[in-house]
Amino acid sequence: MSVAIANPQAAGLTAPTEGLRCGDHTVQFYDEEAPFIEAWGHLIGNALVAGNAAVLIATKTHRDALARQLSGRGLDVARVIRQGRYVQLDAADTLSKIMVDELPHAGRFADLVGGVLLRAKAAATGERPSVTAFGEMVAVLWEDGKSEAALRLERLWNDLARSYPFSLQCGYPMGSFAREERGELFLKICAEHSRVVPAESYTALPSEDERLRSVAQLQQRAQVLEARLALHESERRFRLFVEAVQDYAVFMLDPEGRVTTWNTGAERIKGYKASEIIGRHFSTFYPEEDLRSGKPQWELEVAARDGRFEDQGWRIRKDGSRFWANVIITALRGDGGKLIGFGKVTRDFTERMQAEEALRKANAELEGQIGERIEAERKLSNSEQSLRQLSFHLLRSQDEERRRIGRDLHDTLGQYLAMLMLKLDSLNSAAEDGDPAQISQEITHCASLCEECIKEVRTLSYLLYPPMLEEMGLKSAVPWYLDGFAKRSGIQVSFDVSLDFPRLAPEVELALFRVIQESLTNVHKHSGSQTADVRLFTKDGAVVLEVRDKGSGVPRVKEAGQDWRGLFGVGLRSMNERMSQIGGRLEFSSSQEGTMVTAAVPVEESKAAASGVSR
Repeated sequence: MSVAIANPQAAGLTAPTEGLRCGDHTVQFYDEEAPFIEAWGHLIGNALVAGNAAVLIATKTHRDALARQLSGRGLDVARVIRQGRYVQLDAADTLSKIMVDELPHAGRFADLVGGVLLRAKAAATGERPSVTAFGEMVAVLWEDGKSEAALRLERLWNDLARSYPFSLQCGYPMGSFAREERGELFLKICAEHSRVVPAESYTALPSEDERLRSVAQLQQRAQVLEARLALHESERRFRLFVEAVQDYAVFMLDPEGRVTTWNTGAERIKGYKASEIIGRHFSTFYPEEDLRSGKPQWELEVAARDGRFEDQGWRIRKDGSRFWANVIITALRGDGGKLIGFGKVTRDFTERMQAEEALRKANAELEGQIGERIEAERKLSNSEQSLRQLSFHLLRSQDEERRRIGRDLHDTLGQYLAMLMLKLDSLNSAAEDGDPAQISQEITHCASLCEECIKEVRTLSYLLYPPMLEEMGLKSAVPWYLDGFAKRSGIQVSFDVSLDFPRLAPEVELALFRVIQESLTNVHKHSGSQTADVRLFTKDGAVVLEVRDKGSGVPRVKEAGQDWRGLFGVGLRSMNERMSQIGGRLEFSSSQEGTMVTAAVPVEESKAAASGVSR
């Protein structure tokens, strides 16, 4: 409350208001109100006795108390009021006349209060007329919580003092500034006054030395208070910061692991409100498997021993859902090193963990794709190499076949034709000699040689492409070929075929025939077997050809156990390519009991291909 300050000598104090000059604006802070009310009456009474004027703007309670004090001193209050030297105004009523939008209006204040001061000054009769003003309007605003309006009114009093000759005294109870948040307002109020007087506990001290000691003690206490306030403010801001953090669950545990604080981030991440979780053990957040292994207690032990603990793992929300958490537990110790609790920071890393897992899977898939690509490129390279080798072998085989045909033509058909030429010469000589018997004998020899030539030509043509295969089918062409093979190689070959074995497409029959040719050629060249078996049958919707010998097998296949396609020359590989082109497959197996080549073509493929064969 703002009150007018009387002469403190009347209250047994030193005189901080003595020697007041016109224009002074003095404020004194006080602890008790009664001494100041008495001081008001003393100072106002002195001014009025000296013939000067006084203006009091106060509450009715204070106006009445002051009137009683003045009357008690023998002053005729009614007379000085009639003279105009003592003006009393009600604080609340005066405020109502100068306030606009809850703030004091400068023009209205100057007109109203300035006019009162001028009339009081005019009524003064002293040798040096002066006006002493005591204002309580600021106190009313302060009590109503309108601190900004109170400060503005203080400034308006200062502005008025520049135009009107008067001195102003006001006071504030120190209890009004006991709260921390009013410290800044206290400094602002002091700045608006030309003189500041401490409370009576200071002014009542009898000597200047004791006042200085009191000031020093107050300064020391102020330093301690400022340090505490700074620490408190820092803690408050940090607490506000922690409570506002939403991406991290930040909370405290007592030494046993019970939750003691809870921030907004913890509520968002874990789903518990502070009222639901404070006081409960932090193991509430752990899955059942961690509880069985005693992991929560172990983490506290590690944090207490090492100072901190960090981990990542599954944690449980209030609704039972799991999230992948990054957890840091820090041990908190007091001045003596005693464990006072733990600080725990948790962050939800579920999305990061899922992203890392997805990246890991993508890398694994990519590595797999790279591996597959490398394997495909290796196979492609092998295939290209195999094709180059196959092309080379085909050309070489073609040259060998041409040499063989040329040799056969030279060694057999050529010899027969040469002998036939000689016989024709002999026949010509016999005709000239006119010997019928010799002519008949030569003609018989020539006919025999022509028959051998025809037979040799037929054999060569059958080997190149047997006409019987196209005319009679595979079932009829195979026996013919096997008979010739047996005569040429000395290997006895059996042939097993069902009576109802169907005709196949020309390309299928030719492919199977070539498999028989190549297989028996390998038997003759490599196996050492004296017998071979050929079977032709249908099974499980496929035409199957089997060529088996009883030789020693192929060592590279038996030992390496690898794909036989990479172990042989052009023969079987070309047959494998031929079988692949007609939708069939070629299989090769070898053991100590012998070797078997199996070719199979689906019946549908055969029938589809055979649909275009004319019978």
